[in-house]
Amino acid sequence: MKLLIMRKGLVFFLVISIIVISCSEDVQITTDLGSDYYPLQVGNYSIFQVKETSISQSVEVNTSYELKVSVKDSTINGQGLVTYYLVREKRMNPSDKWKSLDVWTSKVVANRIIQNEGNILFVKLVFPPSLNLMWDGNEYNNLPNDGNIFNDNDSSTYVISELNKPLTFPTGFESDQTLTVIQNDFTDNIIGIDQRKEFYSKGVGLVYKEIIQLVYCTSSNCLGQQKVANGIILTQSLKENGKI
Repeated sequence: MKLLIMRKGLVFFLVISIIVISCSEDVQITTDLGSDYYPLQVGNYSIFQVKETSISQSVEVNTSYELKVSVKDSTINGQGLVTYYLVREKRMNPSDKWKSLDVWTSKVVANRIIQNEGNILFVKLVFPPSLNLMWDGNEYNNLPNDGNIFNDNDSSTYVISELNKPLTFPTGFESDQTLTVIQNDFTDNIIGIDQRKEFYSKGVGLVYKEIIQLVYCTSSNCLGQQKVANGIILTQSLKENGKI
């Protein structure tokens, strides 16, 4: 009788143990680091509509074109660090053939996305993203004035100003979850403007960027009138993305 009770108790213990283990396997605790705001995978591509206005002595020249960015290849070094090669191509009209522009690279170092743009390194994002998170976007370069066209020592500070925000962009692309990185926000009514920002969508990456850099005329006959001596206004908006 005691043996039967012991066997029943053993069976009950085994059943309970299996249930507990099974439940433990089903419930997985995951941490969202937000790295899918900048997904890097060979074969990914994005096509942007770019509008650019260059200004010289208040004379504007407007240009519109398409930019294609494709992750064509990757390499890995001895420390396990993966570098992704971003092939950039340009065409003036959708019916034109793509023409090679240049090649940038991106890599994840610890919790940072470091992008090489024309041999200048920028820290594009830091993970996990959080509202008002700040970092030095020019940490790995030696741009004068921290990258600002004016003498602003705070211009190297990037900040996430919006997080997980639904937005619709000029090309009609919509996203339920975006983050906004303010790269610079300098405005002076006398000397000019240097404003730069980028928008990223979860699962997509960069979806929109805007650059406004205007140098005002400061001669005695135009000081304070905000006449543009030279500058550029650029918008880059996602039209299409996918996998090759």
